Amino acid sequence: MKRLLYHIGQMSEEESFRFSIADALSRPVDERISLGLFPMRLPVMAEKPYRIFEKMEDYRKWMETELPRYLGYYRDD
Repeated sequence: MKRLLYHIGQMSEEESFRFSIADALSRPVDERISLGLFPMRLPVMAEKPYRIFEKMEDYRKWMETELPRYLGYYRDD
């Protein structure tokens, strides 16, 4: 059983960091994973179940023109 820790007043930044790490490590792995991930709907990508392109270059052009830049599907030329 884990010992409870009581602290009167404000914790320092380092103490707060150590406390949050200890709290996170006390949880089971599946709970840590579920708390660390969140569902994200990808605009344009989620609209159709699949897409068919004749060439890879057509696919790359579609990604660069249709997808938001923050998704990372772009080329730095």
